[in-house]
Amino acid sequence: MKSSLLELFRLLTSVPTAPYCEQAVALKALEWSRRHLGPRVKIRRCLGGLVLSYRGAGKGQALALAAHLDHPAFRLSRVETPAALARLRGGLPRHLLEGCSVEAFPEKPKGNVPLARGVLGAARKDGDYPVRWLEAPRGRPAFAVLALTPCSLEGKWLLSRSIDDLLGCAISLEALRLVSSSRAKTNLSVLLHRAEEVGFVGALDLIRAGKVSLEDSIISVETSRELPGARPGKGPVIRLGDKACLFDPNLTALLDEAASRLRKRGLRTQRRRLTGGTCEATAYLAFGYEAGGVAVPLVNYHNGWGAKAVAPEKVRIDDAQACVSLLVEAARLFPGRTLRGALRRRLEQRHSESQVLLA
Repeated sequence: MKSSLLELFRLLTSVPTAPYCEQAVALKALEWSRRHLGPRVKIRRCLGGLVLSYRGAGKGQALALAAHLDHPAFRLSRVETPAALARLRGGLPRHLLEGCSVEAFPEKPKGNVPLARGVLGAARKDGDYPVRWLEAPRGRPAFAVLALTPCSLEGKWLLSRSIDDLLGCAISLEALRLVSSSRAKTNLSVLLHRAEEVGFVGALDLIRAGKVSLEDSIISVETSRELPGARPGKGPVIRLGDKACLFDPNLTALLDEAASRLRKRGLRTQRRRLTGGTCEATAYLAFGYEAGGVAVPLVNYHNGWGAKAVAPEKVRIDDAQACVSLLVEAARLFPGRTLRGALRRRLEQRHSESQVLLA
């Protein structure tokens, strides 16, 4: 199946990623963006990630799609022959890890050929895993990932070691491409964060560095563990909240209207609170942003939760394609909605005009 979304996902997964080791996949995202987005999209490289902005409506608030460039993996130390130590960064299923095969890579890998392959031993008391190399490392490995397929197709399914959240990145970038190429009269940004799996570190850096306007409305774009009411093959999920909190009703209403329009074209969506984890919308809400979320239902979340052994994550391809359509429709509707940024400006103007009467 030829698909611009799948081709983009293949590109992003042509290198491994890990928390704090996202440089290689960020370069792939930049490579694609410069080739496909053109001069109408401004790109900023920040410490916390990439910010891509299309301003089809001029100044003012933007709808911002937030995804992350990392996936749970292992930081390596004491790299020696015949062993090393691996510290887990992110939420892989610890009860399944002993005896698993891993592949080790340098800080900035050029591709998916590892410097070494090894097997995880039982976790030590400090939580680190000993790694027994099956071959002597070539060079100096910095991190390791589970030895699973980077990207493959099985019928209607897409499989990968890192669907969460490189597919969210691909969906967000593809939506931006479609909106900018049509020269839509809307403002749309994409935020590709680093180090989400270890506590939203990249998102927090963008927030605290002032890289994202408080007037912007944030939609977290994730793949999230399947739950009743969020099943693969039934469309993307309008996320009412996550494990930590409920999301902004204004953005939920915007997504609901976009979904209603898509239903007339035969595209399905789902709607529920996804409590299988916490996403970056929660971080933005905590700092006063208007934030909501969408998700593609995910099987084998974090490579094994709900399974009997580690395995590639997988999603239905049509759910991912429909998620792009949902976000494009929401972006087109966005300028006509009185969301918090527009309301804030009106209230500030009213205060400025009337403040003298308080004297």
